[in-house]
Amino acid sequence: MAFFVATTIVVCCQNQLIIETPYNAVVSQDGTGNFNTIAGAILAAPDHSVKPFFIKIKRGTYQEYIRVDKKKTNIVLVGEGMDATIITGNRSFVDGNRTYDTATVGVLGDGFLAQDITFRNNAGPIKHQAVALRVEADSVCFYKCRFDGYQDTLYVKKKRQFYRDCEIYGTIDFICGDATTLFQNCLIEARTPMARQYNTVSAQGREFEDVASGIVLQNCTIKATRDLEKSNNVKTYLGRPWGILSRTVIMESYIDNLIDPRGWVEWIESTNKSVVSRRPYYLEYKNRGPGAVTKGRVTWASVTTDPDIASNFTVRQFIKGDEWIPANIPRYLDLS
Repeated sequence: MAFFVATTIVVCCQNQLIIETPYNAVVSQDGTGNFNTIAGAILAAPDHSVKPFFIKIKRGTYQEYIRVDKKKTNIVLVGEGMDATIITGNRSFVDGNRTYDTATVGVLGDGFLAQDITFRNNAGPIKHQAVALRVEADSVCFYKCRFDGYQDTLYVKKKRQFYRDCEIYGTIDFICGDATTLFQNCLIEARTPMARQYNTVSAQGREFEDVASGIVLQNCTIKATRDLEKSNNVKTYLGRPWGILSRTVIMESYIDNLIDPRGWVEWIESTNKSVVSRRPYYLEYKNRGPGAVTKGRVTWASVTTDPDIASNFTVRQFIKGDEWIPANIPRYLDLS
């Protein structure tokens, strides 16, 4: 199958990543592209590419399970907006899948970039773990994307990842994993879980001292969906320690009144590991909003006003993003 000539020009305009046609491949459901599935376009991309391979995904709801293999490096997916280009699935833990295998989209190829796309798992809260996106690749960026699910919506499994101007929706551990990942200017909304459940925004999985992983939220907005706002009996926490050395930092963000005053909650043990064996590093820095009051926080979390400490978790310091985030992706390298 023929491709469009790969002479794509990338320019930055009004904080938008604009990729001018022609693309290397175009996916559409109306026959106007040269692929009708996203998986097909990715499969046709060259292996081990050192150059970006641009794939335009036209508006539509694509019911596909997509895997970007390790050999498919520098894939760039560009949709037509979060509300227009949607990739959806419904695999879940309850239906007999491992959490890892529930992902609608799994990314293993380094240098992956996506813009203006929704990644969705619509299994619903009753199906427990149901991942919309799983990422275990290095130097990965998402810009103006939505991650839509309930439990374990976004599985940031490992390696360096950057999310800018994105939206994440979920209930339990809906940002989870052991990546070295930073979210900047993102909207994070907790939904209504099942009866007798509580929400946890994050569940970071760090296990070893020499692993520099963690989840960082910078200048994000953490709030409740309208449905959750109407529920008076659902507690929501900033996170819980999935790993023994779990690390999560929330800084310069707006936290609405959905967050329980304790801020963080213990992991419910299902193994022989003692609760006291967990030594999480949870840090808050210069947050604002009614949920940012730290007076009632758990004793094993920290609060700082020291910019030198907080600077360790910026794009420049924490993920070395000045070395690999494309210049076209808006970001600030240091504290805002």
